[in-house]
Amino acid sequence: MLPDEEDLAVSTVMTEDVTVANASDSVQKVAMLMRRHNIRGLPIVQDRTVVGMLTDRDIVTKVVAENKSPRDVTAGDVMSPKIITADPGDSITDVARVMYANNVGRIPVVDKKGNLLGIVTETDITKIAPGLIDVLYAHNEIEEGAPPTKSRPPTIEGRCENCGQIYDELVQVDGEWLCHNCSLDKTVVGSSRA
Repeated sequence: MLPDEEDLAVSTVMTEDVTVANASDSVQKVAMLMRRHNIRGLPIVQDRTVVGMLTDRDIVTKVVAENKSPRDVTAGDVMSPKIITADPGDSITDVARVMYANNVGRIPVVDKKGNLLGIVTETDITKIAPGLIDVLYAHNEIEEGAPPTKSRPPTIEGRCENCGQIYDELVQVDGEWLCHNCSLDKTVVGSSRA
């Protein structure tokens, strides 16, 4: 008997070839790495140990919004030192709950010594177990005080499976996660369009 998708270990969905940066790297260098690898955040490491996380949001709020030069600011200056990690044996359901509880979209996976083994994102989890969207995105209903309605289908952050661009909100259409533009001519799961 095969295990439920939600019971799979995070090691089965994580990305092992992780793009990382050092705390001494300039924010400009890190932003260029993120652009080159088309990612929204990455671990900051010392040797193989994760010492922080840096996301595109950190760059926008702590560098751009503060009118600082990305060449003069280091990753260590603006990274989030709050490190939330997962064990490779943790279930993807548990990791999804941790992501939701901490409002993060990616978590480094580390061994017992704290060495980086991989990284798992919300998109990694929802691709293998779409049923966990409710766990990852329950805050939409909680914050708005209403259950999901047919006019407001669940959304995720990630890469549109049609055009390949990254968006903050993708909707599920015929089993694919699509951006608003790519979904216009299709029936959206849970929407009132037929």
